[in-house]
Amino acid sequence: MLYDNEDDILGAASIIAEQVDEYRTLLVDKTIGAQIKEYRPSVILLALSSVQKSIELYTEIITEQSLDYPHHSILLCKNRESSAAFRCCIKGLFDNYFVYQPLYEKFRLKMIVHNGLLISQATSQYIGFQDEQLESLEEDLETLIDEGGACKHSLLNSIADCKKSLATSSTEDPANSVSEQLLQKINETHIEPLLAELEGNIKAGLDNMINQLLVKQVGIKELENRVAEMNKTAIPDQQSILEALSTTASTLTNEKSAKDRIKILVVEDNQLYRDMLVNILKKENFDVDEAADGLNALQKIKRTQYALVLMDLFMPNLDGINTTKQIKAINGNKSLPVIALTGNKNKDLIKTWAEQGLKGYILKPSTKNEILEAVNKVLS
Repeated sequence: MLYDNEDDILGAASIIAEQVDEYRTLLVDKTIGAQIKEYRPSVILLALSSVQKSIELYTEIITEQSLDYPHHSILLCKNRESSAAFRCCIKGLFDNYFVYQPLYEKFRLKMIVHNGLLISQATSQYIGFQDEQLESLEEDLETLIDEGGACKHSLLNSIADCKKSLATSSTEDPANSVSEQLLQKINETHIEPLLAELEGNIKAGLDNMINQLLVKQVGIKELENRVAEMNKTAIPDQQSILEALSTTASTLTNEKSAKDRIKILVVEDNQLYRDMLVNILKKENFDVDEAADGLNALQKIKRTQYALVLMDLFMPNLDGINTTKQIKAINGNKSLPVIALTGNKNKDLIKTWAEQGLKGYILKPSTKNEILEAVNKVLS
């Protein structure tokens, strides 16, 4: 990975480092061409501060023949430059691109690097994913994924064997070239569309199953626990099971209603990050308001009683530290807890903010689990 600002790549670098042993980050300077010649990377990621700088550097190291061998190139860019990155890949300049600021999806980045290593034929140095690197899934879903993958690979291998057999026959007997042309036509008009449809159907089926599992997971676990408790004392009859179902449904309804009453204010000037936070909290049945700056947040706090505020540090009009000071001065909200949202690592600045009574903080970029853990810890 080539970079010109270390703070930009910390998140992405840690993800790739846990996936690939032979991984390096290289600061772009006058010696970058010589370093690339020395290491000869199979996959090269360009994570410079702008797409233009990445294009200029990549063109330069190719022109100077520092990259004079087959490789796989990946452009990392900010969200606002994704259109330019997409155009670069369409034109064939880069093999793929990935938006890594302000947010990134870690598993998609792993997949892009994984495919790059396979395409560049670096399999002798890369053994792929290990089970401990993947998040655990429901047993039924994991089985479905394995069976679907095996089905597709079996079909592809069968087609490849058929092609190889016909190609051999064509070499031995030139008259069989007609068969090769017929095979190519069948492949283009039937087999490839069929594979595309199969892949789409598998993905749709998996997505549907994941959604169903997520919806049912909480209720099923609760019911299993209650039935297990009854089994310790007596064999449950139909009436006992119905009572357990009724009690579980009532408990879940009460818990949902209780959470609905918890109001949270998200104060963040970055709309992408703000939308992500709001969506995560709403899916947990919190009542969520949002504000783009400190002044707007204060206006909402004066009108509404919130249980918690998630606050960015750097915002227009009024920053997070001064907004937190003003919250303490508003009648009825002196004890309103505030969680800091920050990507800044200046300890003195964070300490100054913490002195205003912060109850927690969330470092950017952050995962769903990290966000909910911080919120639930403060609310409890």
